[in-house]
Amino acid sequence: MKSLSYSLSAAALVCASPAFADITADQLWSIWQDQAAEFGYSMTASATETADGLTLSNVTNTVMVEDIQITGTVDSVTMTNQADGTVSISTSDTMRYRITGFEGGDAPDAMTVLVSLTDMTATASGTPENLTLVSGFTRIAVEDVNFEGIDPSEVPEMTYDIAFDGYSATATYDLSNSAMLDFTSTATMDSMILALDMLEPGNTGIVPAPMPAPAPTPAPQPTSPAPGKFVTPDAPAPMPAPGGMTQGGADGRFDTTIQMSGLQATSQGVMPRGINWMELDHFPDGMSISGDTNYGSASFDFLFHENGDTTSGSASNQGGGLSFGISQDRVQFGMSANTVAFTMTAPDMPFPVSASAESTALSIDLPLSQQDQPSSFGAAIGYRGVTMDESVWSMFDPGQAIPRTPASIVVDLSGTVQILADLLMMTPDQMENMTAPPGELRSMTLNDLEVSAGGAQLTGSGDVTFAPGQMVPMPVGTVDLSLTGANGLIQNLSDGGLLPPQQAGMARGMLGMFAIPGAEADTFTSTVEFHEDGQITANGVPLQ
Repeated sequence: MKSLSYSLSAAALVCASPAFADITADQLWSIWQDQAAEFGYSMTASATETADGLTLSNVTNTVMVEDIQITGTVDSVTMTNQADGTVSISTSDTMRYRITGFEGGDAPDAMTVLVSLTDMTATASGTPENLTLVSGFTRIAVEDVNFEGIDPSEVPEMTYDIAFDGYSATATYDLSNSAMLDFTSTATMDSMILALDMLEPGNTGIVPAPMPAPAPTPAPQPTSPAPGKFVTPDAPAPMPAPGGMTQGGADGRFDTTIQMSGLQATSQGVMPRGINWMELDHFPDGMSISGDTNYGSASFDFLFHENGDTTSGSASNQGGGLSFGISQDRVQFGMSANTVAFTMTAPDMPFPVSASAESTALSIDLPLSQQDQPSSFGAAIGYRGVTMDESVWSMFDPGQAIPRTPASIVVDLSGTVQILADLLMMTPDQMENMTAPPGELRSMTLNDLEVSAGGAQLTGSGDVTFAPGQMVPMPVGTVDLSLTGANGLIQNLSDGGLLPPQQAGMARGMLGMFAIPGAEADTFTSTVEFHEDGQITANGVPLQ
């Protein structure tokens, strides 16, 4: 798949751009080769000039990933010069990959992968300095996988369905600067599926069939053999056993399916040219990339069976997003999902465990480069509307003393930090030999705190600062907290036998000592202060 991404990125260098500008097939082929060399892999082909363009035969790209060599080959690529100054591109309907360099006594000599390309086309426009590519395909799918130089009986039996459907994209590249490459891209994809069912070689037992995965988004079927054939050509296809069981793999089976639909993505960035990406040991100088991806739904199912025990699970959501950004100065990452559901079974669980959430979110924004002044940072996590299956509740609260109201956990932090070294520019050896922390906290703000469960809710906000030169950061400042429903939760826990009366009394006493009753029933507030001498108080009462 990494090699496939290299091939697609190489094709993406056939870029588009302003109207009325021209590019030719010869120029395009030259750009492909130059960019391949700049990104650390080679691209070769037999080029034949035609009356209206260029035909490339046996287009081959090769890349080394440590000791592994990956070679991808397309039989032909046709570039046709158009009357409007653009170049149309079409390819043959298959792509072959050969992977060598595996280590270990049981490793194969080589692995070959056949990939089908359905209706893959592109149009390049612009100039050699400013290019745009409008590209797309109906489907790309893995059709066949084989291993060489290994006894077929030692090869795991596999069925698979790996496909990407309904893809379209527009990418632009500014190649006018010999030192840096600027790019932007937008893309959509109807659906993707990564499904693999693998049985350990030589097993003839019976294991439970995997959980049925959601039906993939319908897509035109390729003319070449359909996905899902065995990697061992001589092995017979597995036949379903009676009672929903499947033959094979009693002592080893792994089955997983990942599906996504309705993907939309954007990306942009600046990348240095003329460096070997396969040999870098630190972040390239001047590089900056960012992107966002949104999707309509996603699901994940897995089953693992070994020594008679089966562990399985599934997770799904009804849409979400991913975002990222990285440069020498900062790293940013975020992900979110809506209507999340999760289920898992395992040998040491008496019953399946299920949970759901209305939404989940995580975000991180951290500085990475040394600066004269403190830099800002941010981090947040949020799980809202979390519920558990009643079978889980019944383990510790069969009498339903605790309200089954959805729970939430939200923490949103921001602040400043003094970075003392350029983290991404350091080599692994430099990082390993560091003798002091790479940064120091200067301030932190609790923008939002919400913890709610069982009818009680804790909220808060506050600000603290940190003095320079502290090995262990000591905060100075205040945090304001508000608590509702605490006495009610304590009483419910006591009534349900989950909290002994003596401990319930202690909990009420702690509330009276460190919190101030609010204007409404069963509400409390507290101001926690962090003093310069290290003392911590709650409403003036020392906590330590």
